[in-house]
Amino acid sequence: MSTAPFTGSTGVPPGTPTGASPGVSPGVPRGGPPGVVVRLPIGPDSGEAGATAVVRKMRGHEEALLHDPDLGPAALVSHLLAGTALRIGECERPGVEAVEAMYSADRNHLLLQVRRLTLGDRLAAVYACPACAARVRVIERLDELPFVALEETGDPEAVEVTLEDGWTDREGTTHTEVVLRLPRGSDEQFVTTFVASDPVAAADALLLRCVVRFGSVPSSELDAFGLRILRDLTLGDRARLQRALHEDAPGTRMLRGIECTDCGARFERQLDVTDFFVAGREKAPDSNRRSSTWPGTSTGAGATS
Repeated sequence: MSTAPFTGSTGVPPGTPTGASPGVSPGVPRGGPPGVVVRLPIGPDSGEAGATAVVRKMRGHEEALLHDPDLGPAALVSHLLAGTALRIGECERPGVEAVEAMYSADRNHLLLQVRRLTLGDRLAAVYACPACAARVRVIERLDELPFVALEETGDPEAVEVTLEDGWTDREGTTHTEVVLRLPRGSDEQFVTTFVASDPVAAADALLLRCVVRFGSVPSSELDAFGLRILRDLTLGDRARLQRALHEDAPGTRMLRGIECTDCGARFERQLDVTDFFVAGREKAPDSNRRSSTWPGTSTGAGATS
């Protein structure tokens, strides 16, 4: 799969009105509902070039969802978007089921734009330094996050990855060529119940759901022993697969480089999309309110807002 930065010399998509931010253009489709038109990184129809959505600001109904203890991270994202999306692709007034069918990259990008519309571009984030445990406070500019769109020739259902070490079966055949599809909201929902208790198992389960082909391993063997095969891979190969699903995928780049103000250590953390809307909330270490894409984050939990 190939991606390309959706930017011009000013960092704004071609055709975006002056003053707009990457991936977003003010205004509404002619005859459409009020809101803001957003260019989707991928699109609902397996990479429909130029696909858009229309979103509006959050209301009190969506605010109540943020405090619903029964909503896990994936369900929270789905319900927030179902409440604020006026159109996704050609689908008017999409419900939760339609939002769950979206690619994770599109879901996270839309959620980011809803946050920007509702609360603005400044996000006060707090990161825990892995070296000295200090709390590093940073003001993030959401309008400056890099945005990468899928090229017209890309295929989110056929992401090719070549492993360095591969997996060797009982016959001595080493399998190094893997084909993945990008994750969707339904995949996030599948692993949401054990993200907090066993994040490695959640990451592997999400990855396994996205494996289209693993060398010449029969699909029946993947179904039966897929998790064991993934655990047999070297750390480098596991990282390659996760990177293909997340860091190298289209969408908004939310991996942030941080420098500790106490000890000077440098580290990376993901912005946590499910914490975008509650200013000043401190996340407990065992909280299950993790980003919907958290299982694919090799650096651990993201920032609290």
